[in-house]
Amino acid sequence: MSGRPEEGLYGNVESQSSTVSQGGRRRTRSEFEGDTDYSSNTRIRLEGMYRPQWTMSSTVEDILLEGSNNRTEMRLNDFLRSNLGEEWVVERNGNVTMGNFVQNPETFIKKKGLLRTIKALPSYQVLEAINKLHHEGVVSLGQWKVFKSKNTVTTLAKGKLNAARTEVQKQEKARREEEKARREEEKARREEEKARREEERARREEQERARRDQQQINFNLSLSIEDAIFQGRARVHKMKLNDFLMRELGGRGVADTNRSVLLEEFFKDPAMYIHDAEVLNEIKKTDAYLSIEGVVREEMDKGEDVRKLKQAGVFNLQKWSEATAQVKESVHEITKSFLDAALQEANKPTTTVVSIKMEGCYDSVYNASWSHVVEVPGGEGTGMEAEEGKPKQQWTYKKVGRTLERDDAAQQSGEVPPRLMVLASDKGWPYSWNVPAWGWQ
Repeated sequence: MSGRPEEGLYGNVESQSSTVSQGGRRRTRSEFEGDTDYSSNTRIRLEGMYRPQWTMSSTVEDILLEGSNNRTEMRLNDFLRSNLGEEWVVERNGNVTMGNFVQNPETFIKKKGLLRTIKALPSYQVLEAINKLHHEGVVSLGQWKVFKSKNTVTTLAKGKLNAARTEVQKQEKARREEEKARREEEKARREEEKARREEERARREEQERARRDQQQINFNLSLSIEDAIFQGRARVHKMKLNDFLMRELGGRGVADTNRSVLLEEFFKDPAMYIHDAEVLNEIKKTDAYLSIEGVVREEMDKGEDVRKLKQAGVFNLQKWSEATAQVKESVHEITKSFLDAALQEANKPTTTVVSIKMEGCYDSVYNASWSHVVEVPGGEGTGMEAEEGKPKQQWTYKKVGRTLERDDAAQQSGEVPPRLMVLASDKGWPYSWNVPAWGWQ
């Protein structure tokens, strides 16, 4: 401390304020702004690494002071010593903090020249901006975003706050884009899963249809060996490799060059179609691969046996039953077992089909019975008598023009002609079953 009175300090301020020593300036940057021996590129890189992650809730004080809040608590004399040199320190201001100083600088520094020098310092402008914004009710970066009087703040402070706002907006935009990409990826995954489920459902339906077709196979001696061996099952060896990889393994190993490759070709030499040995080994360990490999190889063996049998003249079960032992031994055991089982089924006696007896309403029609009414002559007039069955002498009609008339001349002599014929059912006619005792429903 110089010990000089304040007047002596201020007396030379007009001339000295513009000629502050370069050493003091360097010390200001070194002590207050934290200069290091790093190169500018290294410093920029380190600043990027340790730059605080601001949000719209961050305070303008934290942003302008770059996370350090000790400047407002700094003593005025320490500020002057760090920025202007020891000779500018005033003893009576030893307890004045910078937070108090920026609220009313003229109370502590009387000379305008020195005040201009202090107010021109970037470190002071930051503190002044914080004080002004707090008075305006601007505490957070979000409030700064909607603050309409930004031009009333110093260029330095405004630049820092705008840069922080831009950085936050970029981060928010990046987060939105990342979230959008995540949602789109999730949507694509759901659609892929839905498509896989649809394919699986279609495959199960195809298998069920094949199973029903198999059950409906009419095993007889004329049945072809293909039908006897495959029995209507869906064959997977004609499936395309890429379709299998997409459906069962999520697309792992798919290649554009394999668009037309069938599974039967793939299993002959898998490494020819999937060149990445690591990927191929991972695929070979999956249950889907192991399961379908067995099915495809079995179908390939059966197909080879069909060709052999046809070359030997065996086209159906009849020919299989007549084939020599040498021909039968030339095929795989599974093929032989299918053909033997089909032949055994074909040789079973034909089952007698029992006629179906219709129950319910039709029963009343099929079991209906006839009755008729005839005249019975008597002393006191003509009587009527009901008899079962059809009458021996039924009505006979003849064509007269466009109509039919009863031909009484065709009646047999001695037979009593019927007056009424009735077809009745003990169970009642179907239409009457819903008729209540006192009328229609």
